[in-house]
Amino acid sequence: MPDTRTPFTDLDEFIAIPRLGGLVLSPDGRRAVLTVTTLDTARTGYRHALWVVPAAGGGVPRRLTRSAKSEGGAAFTASGDLLFVSSRPDADDADGNEAAQLWILPAAGGEARALTRFAGGVDRIAAVARDADTVILQAPLLPGSGSLEADSVARKTRADLKVNAILHESYPVRYWDHDLGPDEPHLFALDLADALVEQPARPTTADAAAALAAE
Repeated sequence: MPDTRTPFTDLDEFIAIPRLGGLVLSPDGRRAVLTVTTLDTARTGYRHALWVVPAAGGGVPRRLTRSAKSEGGAAFTASGDLLFVSSRPDADDADGNEAAQLWILPAAGGEARALTRFAGGVDRIAAVARDADTVILQAPLLPGSGSLEADSVARKTRADLKVNAILHESYPVRYWDHDLGPDEPHLFALDLADALVEQPARPTTADAAAALAAE
């Protein structure tokens, strides 16, 4: 008898079907970026990755991101660079913050790099300007924190004192499987003009003199 099994007749195969979501179109209308969700290697959780396809149809889909922490919430800048949110490790973050941050994948090529190092992380990209290098982010701040710097200090204090209690003064207190708070969502405007240009560090005259003296 012919094998008539399909992913829709086997539960394990059904939940392993890749899921598509988060479609965004590039400013020139030529590329579409999708968030593809697949089972992890242990088949106990899901991972999200960004793929690009020609908007006109045809062509071969190409994977843009790959990490154990997943990527999502993609958006294009006015100049065609791709923004996304991920908690992937940042090699330039000496503190090793594991909270999700805003990342950029340059349209001209090169590796993705983090644009933020918010102590509480970034929740999502709320909006991107069409004609300017400006992005609006939603990020959490602890109550009483009037700035990102104050929030960083407050979070460090909570961590040092091993405080994880949450005082609820209103409803709701939970969303699905996790508690709400103690931080609250805020909106931030980020100017990408400086972040879009990255130059390698150059040795100063003092550095050069020290190197020559060592030789």
